[in-house]
Amino acid sequence: MKYLSLFAIILFGFQATAQSGKLRTYTSEDWDYWEISMDGKSGKIRTYTSEDWDYWEYNFGGQSGKIRTYTSNDWDYWEIGSLKLRTYRSNDWDYWEVSGGSSLKIRTYTSEDWDYWEVSGDASAKIRTYTSEDWDYWEVSGSYSSLSVDAKMAMVFVPIFTSAIHMRGMNK
Repeated sequence: MKYLSLFAIILFGFQATAQSGKLRTYTSEDWDYWEISMDGKSGKIRTYTSEDWDYWEYNFGGQSGKIRTYTSNDWDYWEIGSLKLRTYRSNDWDYWEVSGGSSLKIRTYTSEDWDYWEVSGDASAKIRTYTSEDWDYWEVSGSYSSLSVDAKMAMVFVPIFTSAIHMRGMNK
């Protein structure tokens, strides 16, 4: 009985730390507007003006904010509140780093595999497409509840942004 209780505590302890969520486009052809569902909360990320890739807004769990490039058309460096989101190398959109209050690394599983992202650092998560190369629907799993809303938005913005530019052929 003692071992059964210990097993139950371990099992429920791990379940309490794991979260899941979903990201999806409003319609399968609309890369400007995304719906988010994570941590029992919902929200959206969208471009300020259709196809203005330099400036996005989010509203999630009653909080809102802006996601914008540091300078116009420099998609390697973004600001989300006090956080900085940048590519590891210029124009290398399969490896990103978040700094300025949260420390995250967001990278594809293998270079050029845009279906699967791993998050490490202050959180541990996996973000993957539901179906290979179907970039309008993503599933999020892992332990990220301790992150601020800005950090969560940085974490999900990477696959949103990269899939949007990939579908538009702008990543070449």
